Amino acid sequence: MQENNKRRPSFKDYLNLVKIRLSLAVSFSAATGYLLLDSDPGFDFAFLLAGILLLTCGSSSLNQYTEREQDAVMKRTMNRPAASGAISGDSALAISAFLITAGSLLLFITGIRPFILGCSGVILYNLFYTYLKKVTPFAIIPGALVGSVPPLIGYTSAGGTILKDQIILFGVFMLLWQIPHFLLLLLRYGKEYREAGFKTFYDWLNTRQIKMIATFWMIISCVFLVSYTYYREVFEPPVSLAVFILTIVFLTIYLVSMVSRDAEKGLKYSFAIINLYSFLLMILLIAGSFVS
Repeated sequence: MQENNKRRPSFKDYLNLVKIRLSLAVSFSAATGYLLLDSDPGFDFAFLLAGILLLTCGSSSLNQYTEREQDAVMKRTMNRPAASGAISGDSALAISAFLITAGSLLLFITGIRPFILGCSGVILYNLFYTYLKKVTPFAIIPGALVGSVPPLIGYTSAGGTILKDQIILFGVFMLLWQIPHFLLLLLRYGKEYREAGFKTFYDWLNTRQIKMIATFWMIISCVFLVSYTYYREVFEPPVSLAVFILTIVFLTIYLVSMVSRDAEKGLKYSFAIINLYSFLLMILLIAGSFVS
């Protein structure tokens, strides 16, 4: 780790510190949760978006501070600001503290439940998940739980409870979707993770077995999404049909990518299509809330 780096941090360094693209994606999932209940957003929606964005940026900055030594070892992450020394550890920690505090206060304005959920997400990610990554490969489970929290924050910000079919469906799917997301990253960067001291499934399984688990898990997730949508009549029939068609198209492309002769390219496509699918699904759910 190059803490003695003297160059002045650029604006891009700060954006990378807070993982701005990931933070925006998390904010979008929270917005989807909100719009599932309330398609006519008010000022509380603005507080939600600002709060979840700041909270996620702060949590990401704290993660880079905590894992800067491990990040410096891995080729994939060695250029991250805290790992490379572009931004000092003290600065990263101070930035994270400010952003987490500001984000939490904004969520508190929207309600006590969004505030509690937001703080719980930070604790789950930065304490439990970050610590367990060095202890057990099953750290991906609390890591996946983190991904299901933002939709719940959005839904409760709109005045809903987390026991409704719409948010149960979305929250559980986001949890299930995270597992193959982690496994595909492991398939691409597993050796780097082990060299950095993280526990991985490579201690027990080979590449083929991990790929089979990721594929099987994704199929189960898609079956759950379609079945729950249909049998519980969560959405209007046109939305349910659109979810079914989108899921079939996605699953077909995903399976083709996973059996590609070019393994590295196939993994890249699979990872990209998973992210695209989740984004299009959220767009579809938002559109459905406006027409229902």
